[in-house]
Amino acid sequence: MYLDLLGLENASPEVFGFKHISGMLFIFAAIAVILVLLFTVFKKHNRSRALKTMAILILTLEAIKYTYAFIVYGSFPAHFIPMQLCSFSLYLMPIVAFGNGKVKQFFLPTTFAVGFLAGLITLAYPVTVLGGPYGWEMTVDNILPYHSFIYHGTMIFFSLYLLFSHEYRPDIKDYPRAYATLIAFGVLAMITNAIFGTDMMFLNTGAGNPFQFILQQNGRLAYMAFMLVIAALLLFFPFAPSLLRKAMRLEGTTAKATAKN
Repeated sequence: MYLDLLGLENASPEVFGFKHISGMLFIFAAIAVILVLLFTVFKKHNRSRALKTMAILILTLEAIKYTYAFIVYGSFPAHFIPMQLCSFSLYLMPIVAFGNGKVKQFFLPTTFAVGFLAGLITLAYPVTVLGGPYGWEMTVDNILPYHSFIYHGTMIFFSLYLLFSHEYRPDIKDYPRAYATLIAFGVLAMITNAIFGTDMMFLNTGAGNPFQFILQQNGRLAYMAFMLVIAALLLFFPFAPSLLRKAMRLEGTTAKATAKN
């Protein structure tokens, strides 16, 4: 109704447009409110149960997407195969939430970093998930946009919960392991692309990737090299604060030693 009055009933959503910004702000606000409630009002909540609840939620969201596909399309589209970067939270979050011991500890850094980065990047640049309708009307065409924003918000929430609950403390020494795991994910995505002709992790056609022009102008080898570099740089950011902490700690130790002398 309000879109009709504004003359936007036939408009399409755009990145940094009304739908994008309003949806992103709502998800960020919801994450902040729930985190504050959990760590201030419900201080004695079961943290293990909270992680498991979030893992079950993201699996449920994925099941809803598959159900939507079968009802609307009558089949399972190849691009729904869970081999996108954001899809790996489907595997990582349950491993961390329900696992224990060395397996859980091995995947904690990747779960934290990939979940936070991939979720944040998608919400910041949701070119492939905004859908058709201009706003957030409750229509069938908006089911996937609603799903995507909640899904990626859950990824970010899970990573922040790991951080604020002290379940995981980012350490720069974990960065190589996380990067190696990310490369392994990339290899799986490339195998999927080769078999099904998909574009998992933007590693085939690069459609929707703002850096697709590198593939088009400089070829696949240059594009893959660039993707490796950009992945390394982006993945570094979640671990960068630990490097800063270590540098400050070293500086403080050096200052104390100098003062004693």
